[in-house]
Amino acid sequence: MPKESQNKINARWPIYIGEFHNEEHADIKDDLIKFFSEYEKKFPEGNDEANKKEAALGRATGAENYNLYESKYNLHNEKNEAFQKVLKFISKGFLTMSNNANKNYISKLKMDNPKFNVKITESWFIRYDKGGLVFPHHHGNCSWCCVYYVQIGKDANRKNGSTYFMRPYVTGGKNDFGGFFYASEAAGVVEAEEGKLVIWPNFLHHGSYPYSGEKNRIIISANSKIDLLKN
Repeated sequence: MPKESQNKINARWPIYIGEFHNEEHADIKDDLIKFFSEYEKKFPEGNDEANKKEAALGRATGAENYNLYESKYNLHNEKNEAFQKVLKFISKGFLTMSNNANKNYISKLKMDNPKFNVKITESWFIRYDKGGLVFPHHHGNCSWCCVYYVQIGKDANRKNGSTYFMRPYVTGGKNDFGGFFYASEAAGVVEAEEGKLVIWPNFLHHGSYPYSGEKNRIIISANSKIDLLKN
């Protein structure tokens, strides 16, 4: 067999970013916003634990955030029906992403019907005031992360309230056309849309563009841990 016939180009370590749309969003949106409003009244200080952690690291309070309110990271412990429905939707999305990314490994399991446990390890909501944003960061101690858009105006666009992802590699020096693919875009953008869930792997740096619309931008974020259950 000629060696040329054995030539191939491999794609290694692909980065999966999923987008899912919640058909029930319109039915639960108002209940979510009411729940978050009541939560803010109960905890006006917001995520004081995160602020203490940043101070311990020698960073300014709110170093990752600007002009917003962020809840504590244990929101999944709250017994709110609408929020629990969203968490169920998010959990299904996490499992779909995990199964897709790990399909080659799952196919090699000596199990007829492998079962998995999806655990929400952290969850929180953020209400952005006008111009509010989250600076680039990544999440630790989890496998998959997400953002779920609860509320955003119709005036949102790619540079107004959307989520962006920074490329996970660096380029330097002069680039010729051969490296155009790797050097041309520093970030990928997912446009915000009410009821949309976006999921990505924990190592990917991401942030949000400032939103200047009339409505407050409200989102839910969550981190996950997924385990294979033994039969």
